[in-house]
Amino acid sequence: MIKIDKIIESISSFLKDRFEHMKGDIIEKISSIISKLISFFILFLIFLFTIGFASLTFAKYVNSILDSDFSGYGIVSAFYLIVFIVLYKLFKTGKLKKAIESEMRKGLKG
Repeated sequence: MIKIDKIIESISSFLKDRFEHMKGDIIEKISSIISKLISFFILFLIFLFTIGFASLTFAKYVNSILDSDFSGYGIVSAFYLIVFIVLYKLFKTGKLKKAIESEMRKGLKG
């Protein structure tokens, strides 16, 4: 009976240690993913501001070339509308989802 108790205690101790190790690994992976997402979000926000100001600058430049007050803004808006339509078509076919999922997997692995 004593040997069975020792075996059960050893197995129990092993399982507890293994569980704690797995818990530590999971916490480490989750914190790594969250930090990557936060970093990505910050970079994405900076990128959006950059694109926004670059678009305004380019629209103003086109306005000066065309000697107009608003044509440059219309041209830049039309460009973004075309980009939106292309992305929408890719979304409807499922290609955009596959590309995003593929990049997410690469980013989370590396």
